[in-house]
Amino acid sequence: MREGGLSQYSRLLLTLGVVILLGALPACATKAPARVPMPAHEVIASILQAGRQAAAQGQFDRAINLFRRVQEGYPSAPERPEATLLLAQTLERNQEIASALTEYRRLVAEYPQSPQTVLARSKIPDLERQLPVVRPPGVQLLGTYVGPEELERLDERELNRLRQSGTNTVVVGVAGKAGVYFKTDWAPVIQDRLAAVVGAAHQQSLQVWAAVSVRRMDWVDPALEWADWRYNTRTGGLEPAETLDLLHPALWDYLVGFFTDLAAAGIDGMLLLADPPSAANEGFSPPALQRYERDVGQALDLGRLLLTKGRDQPLTYTPEFWRWVGWKQREHTKVVEGVMGAVRASYPALKVAVEVHPETITSPQKAMASYAEDLLDLRRYRYDYIAIAGKLSTGTMVTKAAEIVRGDRLVLLVDPTEKNNGRLTALPPGTGLIYKEKAGSARLTKEGR
Repeated sequence: MREGGLSQYSRLLLTLGVVILLGALPACATKAPARVPMPAHEVIASILQAGRQAAAQGQFDRAINLFRRVQEGYPSAPERPEATLLLAQTLERNQEIASALTEYRRLVAEYPQSPQTVLARSKIPDLERQLPVVRPPGVQLLGTYVGPEELERLDERELNRLRQSGTNTVVVGVAGKAGVYFKTDWAPVIQDRLAAVVGAAHQQSLQVWAAVSVRRMDWVDPALEWADWRYNTRTGGLEPAETLDLLHPALWDYLVGFFTDLAAAGIDGMLLLADPPSAANEGFSPPALQRYERDVGQALDLGRLLLTKGRDQPLTYTPEFWRWVGWKQREHTKVVEGVMGAVRASYPALKVAVEVHPETITSPQKAMASYAEDLLDLRRYRYDYIAIAGKLSTGTMVTKAAEIVRGDRLVLLVDPTEKNNGRLTALPPGTGLIYKEKAGSARLTKEGR
């Protein structure tokens, strides 16, 4: 064999021997390290430079991939803020506004002290205004309810997110068991948060409504004796209730002062919650009984309001009960309407919505007995909206409610889980929506709550 051939053959044998020898070594001797070392500064710089060149040539998809390679692949690299900024700018040039906004916000959140963050902060408001506002067809009022414990989260970013989702009204709970979250001399102030929320929301062109119950104000001193009274069917006697007596003569001035201070916070509207309602066995305070006797001409005999058909049979109501509960409903409605009228004398632009239960539509007699609510009577008053807990369905309840109170006065309180059920187009034109989570109170209706 030729020398050159032998030499080549020898080299081949030598190579095979080395491979065999390596294969015989323990596995641990040939295992590569698990950690991949950080590329040199020059390598990352070359990736960023390639991304800049691609963006300059209009190759935005390539540039985006290169910038993401640094941003996502090398989280500890000092060049990552620059890569994030370049990624956001390229997404913006490619008209991917929502994605660009996400990257600008990421830069501000993760690198608040970096030089690139200054530009990102200036860009965020501009891009937020460019995002399309999506609102269901035919819906003029679209609100989101925020409980009092969540008021702190209503910062500029959250309010802008709500606005971009189509929301034009933020409904905020302003009262807790221990007091309220706005400046007032009529109740303990837990923290004055409402004014700041109103100012920030108005900058985003959002309305702010305050949600509060007229009958539930747990901070009121029991020594004032403003509590309502309820009839105990087991003992046949009266006992104090946990709610306020709307017919107590001293309560009028208190409510006017309380709600006037609430309006002074700059809110655009009030939602008077139906929780807790005036139940069938409530409303029997001394002032109420005295006014009833004066108006009707005879004292109310509590023992003649209910009939029983046996031990296991439900209670039924006598004709005297229906006369009593109709009177109670009208008197309570006049009190609330009078208080709101006094407040709107100082704040004429204030909107007022009053909540009622779905049974005012589906079972008017039950609504009158259980809640002292009468939708046909309520519509005669100067409320801007009637709010009803319901569902986004094609059922007759919503349609009938819109016929009774006019569609542009009807507001549905629906659970946020119904946002994407595709039924919005079935709503009567002009019907408003407020997304409000289900209440925990067992006394509220099971229909829609």
